Amino acid sequence: MPPRSLPSHPQVDKLLNAIDSATTSRLRTVLKSLCVKNQANLAYARDALLLQPGVLKRAWSERNKDGENDDDDEHQSEDGSEDDLGDSSEDSLEDAGAEDESEYSDSEPNAPASRQRFEICVQCDKEYDVLENHKRSCEWHDGSQEVDWDGDIWADHDERCHGTIDTEEMRKVYPEGFLWDCCDMPGDAAGCKSSRHRPDRTKRVRQPLGHAKRETERKRAKRAEEIESAN
Repeated sequence: MPPRSLPSHPQVDKLLNAIDSATTSRLRTVLKSLCVKNQANLAYARDALLLQPGVLKRAWSERNKDGENDDDDEHQSEDGSEDDLGDSSEDSLEDAGAEDESEYSDSEPNAPASRQRFEICVQCDKEYDVLENHKRSCEWHDGSQEVDWDGDIWADHDERCHGTIDTEEMRKVYPEGFLWDCCDMPGDAAGCKSSRHRPDRTKRVRQPLGHAKRETERKRAKRAEEIESAN
């Protein structure tokens, strides 16, 4: 859901700059505060970040009608050949999250949101929209990066002066100086395999408190503020 265009104004520009400069934790704190204080803000954030029951299954159903058959959802290599890592339809549905959908009817207005709309892929480590997760959406490597000792990039690199080459930091800064052992392509090359994105469930944050307990704590805090204000 793209943000609406904001009018040009010095205060608006300052706020947008502050948002761009803020840390992730600060932005999360502000967003959560806005959601708690205003139902309209809560509804907006919910619609942007969560899916209502049935939405994901319906998206999968529409793709199947268009001929995107889950039974053919195999990992395709760079040369176009199919390897032996293909998924069954049930596995693909589970990976995409469609099998986690609630049994609530789409027509029930009070049905709780069933899942996150955006996930981090365990294969490519990128964020993706589960509603746009097609069978070739993810390009990834199933190997690891090894130092390309024969590459020209390291010709003048002295590890005693310039630092160790075989590190994760070097892989990020100089990806062209490494080779994927799965395809012998440079570290910054596009993935040699393609498939659907698959969610990294370790990246999902679970709040330690249940909804009912959170609501109780919120009411207690609000009551304490009212008492303090009255005094």
